[in-house]
Amino acid sequence: MSLVSDIIDDALFYIGAYGTGETVSSGDQTFGLRCVNRLLDSWSAEKLSPIGIKNATYALSGAASYTFGPTETWAATARPIKIKGASTIAANGLERPARIVTAEEWVQIRDKTRVGLFIDALLYDDGYPTGNIYVTPKPAAGNCSLWTYEAITQFVNLTDAVSLPPGFETALVKLFAMEMCLPFSRPIPDGLPQLAQAAKLTIQTLNAEVLGIPMPGAPAQPPQPGAGKQ
Repeated sequence: MSLVSDIIDDALFYIGAYGTGETVSSGDQTFGLRCVNRLLDSWSAEKLSPIGIKNATYALSGAASYTFGPTETWAATARPIKIKGASTIAANGLERPARIVTAEEWVQIRDKTRVGLFIDALLYDDGYPTGNIYVTPKPAAGNCSLWTYEAITQFVNLTDAVSLPPGFETALVKLFAMEMCLPFSRPIPDGLPQLAQAAKLTIQTLNAEVLGIPMPGAPAQPPQPGAGKQ
């Protein structure tokens, strides 16, 4: 199993910033840690999750809205990027799907004060850092079951073990190597853009199947080398 430092070192070897067998400086590894986390952040925005979608249930108390995220009333383990599905599980065990609506659809609901056993409509405002979920009717008991796509957990230490599903580590190293060409003023190696794009396409295809999202259009052009680390 690779370490975070291995991901950074391998990317720098790919672009020739260091030769094979050379030791990457601690300063460059620390810089690389910041940069690889920025790449993971962009993957979250692109919905390139290595864990697919997650299901969890949250207690209903009769409120019209609930804060949602780590340490909130509905305490998700990580900030959700998108809710893919929702349902109400009543106290008697019966389950009924809820409709996830847009803000435009939400304002068309005339009576949002109703109470009932099941949620008919649910709105997630995608707030940052605290999200809010609004429901109608307002069940006083039972649970709301949510299927969510969550932000990718970022690396903390260079010595952290990297545990990723098949295909993700390869994509991470090659795409991270592309990112490092600019701050290390290195030319993009022949063939690397094609390898990086193919690796990314593999995980995009997998996530499109899991998350039900459309495939992207034409790939972005690779960055050109320049001067100075950011």
